[in-house]
Formats: sequence, C-alpha cells, structure tokens
Amino acid sequence: MKLKNLNFDQWLKNHSTDHNDKWYRELYPFNIFRLINFDNSLINKEQKLEFNGVSYFVILTKIELQDNGRFRTSFEISTFPKSKNQEWKNRKWNTTFQIVYSQSFDFITVFAKKEDPSKDYVVRFMKGNFEKINSERSIPISELLIRTLILHIVEDAFPGGNHNQEFEFLSLGVNEKSEHPQLFPRKKLKYFTPIYSIERELWICYSFNEEKAHRMAFYNANQCQKIIVVYCNPTYTKHHRCKYEGTEIISIYELSEKISPEIRKKYEKQIRFLQNHLNLPEKINIDEIFTEINNPKKKEYEIQKSDLMEALGTIKILPKNETDFFHSLCCFNLINAFISRHIKENQQIEKNAKLIRNMYGFKSYLSDILTHHIKENNHSFPFFIEKNLIMLEVNGFQFSFHNIPLNETLEEFSKGINNNKIEWLGKRLQPIAPLLLKYSRGIRQK
Repeated sequence: MKLKNLNFDQWLKNHSTDHNDKWYRELYPFNIFRLINFDNSLINKEQKLEFNGVSYFVILTKIELQDNGRFRTSFEISTFPKSKNQEWKNRKWNTTFQIVYSQSFDFITVFAKKEDPSKDYVVRFMKGNFEKINSERSIPISELLIRTLILHIVEDAFPGGNHNQEFEFLSLGVNEKSEHPQLFPRKKLKYFTPIYSIERELWICYSFNEEKAHRMAFYNANQCQKIIVVYCNPTYTKHHRCKYEGTEIISIYELSEKISPEIRKKYEKQIRFLQNHLNLPEKINIDEIFTEINNPKKKEYEIQKSDLMEALGTIKILPKNETDFFHSLCCFNLINAFISRHIKENQQIEKNAKLIRNMYGFKSYLSDILTHHIKENNHSFPFFIEKNLIMLEVNGFQFSFHNIPLNETLEEFSKGINNNKIEWLGKRLQPIAPLLLKYSRGIRQK
C-alpha cells in the first residue's frame, strides 16, 4: 500500500512554520518515498525502485501501530547510481528513516532515525571539514550548502526576515520595472520563494550561475522594493545584465565582504569548496610556494577553473589593506594570463574571440580599485602610470597591466609627484599566475 499525499507540501501543512528541521526535511527524496509499498507482507523484503535512471533499494524493517492509532514504520533506503554523471546529479542515500501515517494511509511525517545526514553535512561544511562531503558530493548537497552559507551571512545583517517564505506573483508588482524584450514575460510566473525575505521590502535569492542570477533579478525585481541575487560561479560571457534600481547581483565573495571583511575571510574556504564542485582544496604551504615562485618548475602553470572563478568573483571588491590589494592584483594577473593564453590558442575562432572581448571588461574594475586607492590618499606601495602602462609593486612583486581605462583621477595622478617611475626587474608574472594566487591565498589564511 502506498501512502497518500506523501510530499513536502503535506509535511509543511502538518508542522509549525518555525520547525527547526524544515530546512533538512525539504531535501528528503519524497519522489522515492511515494513509490514505496508499505504493506506488512513486505517487511525485510527488498523493493527496487527506479527514478531518473537511478536505482533505489528499500527495505521495511518494522511496522508498528502506536497507542495514538498511527502507524510508525522504519525503512532503509540506499542508492546505486549507474554513472558518475548520475552520482553528481542525484544525492546518494544510505539512511534509515521513520515515517508516520494514519490507518487510512494518510502521510503525517518522516524523519531520519539517527542524526539527519543533511545536518551532518552542514556542521562539517561550516567547520571546514570537507572530506566526507567530498566523498558523497552531488548537486543537491551543493544546493544545501550554498543556501546554508548565504543564510549564515545574511541573518544577522538583515534581522527580522523569514526563510523560504512563498510569495504570490503580483501582475502589477510593487514597483514599475520594464520587461526585458528577450526574456519570457513575467505573467507566466505564479509564485516565487526567496531564500530569505523581509516581506516585500527585501528579497535575497541565489543562483550558482551569474547569468541565471541576472535573469532571476529581471523576473522578480518588480515584486519587492529591493532584491539581492547572490551567485557562486561567475560567467565569462555577459548577455543579459540587470541594472534596475533596487537590484544587486553579486558574487558570494562580494556578499560576505559587504557584511564585513572578517566574514569574507572566515568563509573563503567554504566558498572555494562550492565553486570547485565540492572537490577538496589543495593544501597550501606558503614557504614552498614562495620558493617555487622564485624558481619555477614549469615554463607555464595551468590555470584551474576554480582559480578563475575565485578571481572573477572578487575583482569588484575594493581592497581594505595591503593584503587585500595583493590578493586583488593576483586575481587580475590570473585573469590577464587566462585571456592572453586564450588569444594565442584561439585566434581564428570567432566564438572565443567574442568571449575574450567580454572578459576584457575586468580592466574597468582595476581602474575603479586604483581610483579608490588614490582617493584614499594611500601611498603605501609604488604605483606608476605611463601612457597605456600601469605598474604596481606589492610584497616585492611587480604587476603590470596595459590599456587600463584612465579616468580623470588616474590622469591627474599620472601627472603628479607621486607617479614615480618603477624600473622593471624582468620577472614575468603571468606564467606563474596560479602560484601567485595560491601564495596570496595562503597569506590571507594565516
């Protein structure tokens, strides 16, 4: 016998809105629960269930009628994905659950018999203990962890809000925002659930992908007074950019820095873990890396996607101190190296040429950072502008960039007494860009 109304919506109806474990129950495999036969004759017999190409194996271990007239049943569920792709897209389970239902087989509640595995993942993640998460990594777990991290960051900064409050889509909205001509019309949407909200005053949402974050803002900006959409992984291309008043589309690095530099430093390791698809971070020994920087073992070091994601996710942040500034320059240097290598490898491919043109926008962010640095009257390290060349010397490393947009502030600086010429020592930093970023990361973690 299969249970009736076995879904998360029914679970919500049967529990208070402030239930502590609502966050974890939502992640249960309700689609699989609905397929289970809870007939008494199937105790200790294996039920093989198929869903989305994944095999689920369920064994009922105990069915008991409680004094309150409800059934309480224990069952084990385990999964065996057929490929790495299935394993990444579908969460693995090896868990014992208990489910409660009425004598007429109406679903009431379900919970893990021991500690909830999702809660265990969250505790490990926030402590920076990633080994077990890595061994069971999947997209659903990534979703759980990024939502948890964003909530940890925003709850104290924006008090008085709610988690996952559902809002009916208002056809006229609460403010006027024109629709994007290339996107689906807003009227097709019925409901939207921000990750965190203060009624319709503030909505905080998230997307793993920067491009989707902008689309989310386009669709929902007129439904609240202010919307912040946080993304994990930046995109190289820039199609639809949402610039409505009252909207903010920012990386999770920018969000944490927005709250405080200490929060950003505290959670940088978790952010990189998410950006790298829950793969374990490389251990850093800054002394060994410094030695290798001065005596490279390779002619050119490979740029990992996770390093590029970190660089693109942080370049809009204005540095607060010399450590921040060094890290920013290492990020700009890595992006510059990535572009230079792509130009060499793909000169004849129009698609890649367009991608590179989009990525050159990073230079405007360096212009903003240098302008802020000058306005702060900060002359803690040498900084030199000559025609289309800018050179900076920080922590003993000389960074150089060509064709940075010069605004009025930078033009004035180039003619002033603080614009002292830097003699280049001849060490090229682009070939060792990944090493420099790791070195900077190690300094930040000290």
